[in-house]
Amino acid sequence: MARAALAIATVLLLAGCGGGNGSEEPAEPSTTGTATTTTAPDCPPVSGASTEKKERPAPASVPTIFLTDVQVEAAECADRVAFTFRDHTGALPGYTVSYEPESTAKIEDASGRRIEVAGTAFLVVRMMNVMTAEISGDKVTPTYTGPRRITPDGTRFVREVVKTGDFEAVVTWVIGLDGKRPFAATASGAQLIVDVG
Repeated sequence: MARAALAIATVLLLAGCGGGNGSEEPAEPSTTGTATTTTAPDCPPVSGASTEKKERPAPASVPTIFLTDVQVEAAECADRVAFTFRDHTGALPGYTVSYEPESTAKIEDASGRRIEVAGTAFLVVRMMNVMTAEISGDKVTPTYTGPRRITPDGTRFVREVVKTGDFEAVVTWVIGLDGKRPFAATASGAQLIVDVG
């Protein structure tokens, strides 16, 4: 008799642990960390982007072009660095845009001084036939009056953009990135646009 009572009590105890009172809704499956949780948009590649060097030779007879502005913008899928020139001739500069190792990317043109740039990959933008000031005799009139170092907010890939050269009509900026990523470079209107994505 005692054995039978013990068996019944054990069955009731196990039933209570397993099923509850039956009024609870079954738990929803968790989607945290699965493919259903989207932390970034499904981004197509930037048109014409690759990690290879982009260049446009400076035309032989182009007059000096003056840099007036540098802006860093964040889009949903890419970051953009826009170099703007004073548009009074319709001319565009020659340029090279390419990845360089830290040992050369972080060196100031002419002086050889080391310049810190945030990031782990470095996209070097060199613009030819470009100056940041007009020189007339002893008078120097800056055309670019913005910062030498730009640390943007809200960008996905760009960590910092730093001016590392302004010598003999060659102006150099380094784009510090979170890693080596495809990029496109386009000169149109009065701008050189570098898109990273």
